[in-house]
Amino acid sequence: MGHNTNALIAKMPINLEKIKFYGLAVAFENDYAIIFLDESHLFHWYFKLKLDYHSDNDKLDLGGELVHFFAKEIELEEYLLVHLDDYYYAELYKNTIKTDEGEINLMLQKIGVEVIDKQNEFDELNLNEYRMPECFYWEGDANWAKLYKNIIGGFINK
Repeated sequence: MGHNTNALIAKMPINLEKIKFYGLAVAFENDYAIIFLDESHLFHWYFKLKLDYHSDNDKLDLGGELVHFFAKEIELEEYLLVHLDDYYYAELYKNTIKTDEGEINLMLQKIGVEVIDKQNEFDELNLNEYRMPECFYWEGDANWAKLYKNIIGGFINK
């Protein structure tokens, strides 16, 4: 099974109150936050905030002003916007301004991820575990976040 993951990745700390307010799903790995981006969740906030969530880069599915609004709201100064699918790609941002882009491991190095006991930076953050992040937005007992100690489940207000 391949990946289909879109996320923001940043070093801790992040604003957990805002994570919960916006219903964002987040995993915590080695002092980094992996904020999962789900199209249904973003679509909901698009209607509320009138901010676009589509990327203008053909290597990314999601991005746009809504994603960067969330990054600012949860107090990310330096972060990656990643797309993991047939290729593993990331854009590096500082204060919502793109400063670099490229292969995931190189970009993870640029935000300080160090290989300690795994094969590479991707593995150091256990990104292989998060192939279906939409399951962290599912309703009620179907939400997979309850199966993990390191994940806050997301939700979509109806």
